[in-house]
Amino acid sequence: MTTARIALFSIDHALTDRQTAFELWAGEFAAEYADEVAANCPEIEPTWLRVADRACADRIEYFTLLRARYGLDRSVDHLHADYRRRLAELVPHRPEVTAALTDLQEAGWTLGAITGGERATQIRKLHTAQLDHLVDAVITTSDSDLCEARGDLMRKAVEDLDAAPDAEVWLVSAFATDVVGAHTAGLGSVWISRGRTLAPGDPQPEHVCETVVEATRWLAAACPR
Repeated sequence: MTTARIALFSIDHALTDRQTAFELWAGEFAAEYADEVAANCPEIEPTWLRVADRACADRIEYFTLLRARYGLDRSVDHLHADYRRRLAELVPHRPEVTAALTDLQEAGWTLGAITGGERATQIRKLHTAQLDHLVDAVITTSDSDLCEARGDLMRKAVEDLDAAPDAEVWLVSAFATDVVGAHTAGLGSVWISRGRTLAPGDPQPEHVCETVVEATRWLAAACPR
């Protein structure tokens, strides 16, 4: 049986509250490694951890920079693995998000998740957030040679969810690269602003919402059964 309406969500900053999880991790990391900082290095500051998080292109760059700044003995691979595990454990359960997704599903939508992260870590995030039972497919770049900006993730998700030829398919994400991917794949896009604004040169989605809860309500109203 084909699927008539599909909503694809990014995991970080849409389905899950990555910012809160990172803030908790930064505090834990600063406390855990305080005694391992090299003598000629500064103390670990959660503020610096947050600033570097936004500045680095990926986690390998981030932990390479972090390890050098604080003179830590642990390897980059070790630090990165601990981070992936702990961040997934710190994702908060947001009852309002669970309720909103449940309402969307009960309104006839099939839900999928896309992510550039490692599959096991991302599925663990969904489980911790108590959303895994609502998501019918999780597509990650680690599954194969998929690229978010090319729209490969979205096409794979649409294929896995057996979309009808005339299906309504929308992407909900806080990432500009996902908006580009959605347009490339021919999908509608809802950008989660989280208090930000789009510049004129940024990829322009079909709709902007402040939160994922607002986005689910907009989808239900814009594309009724």
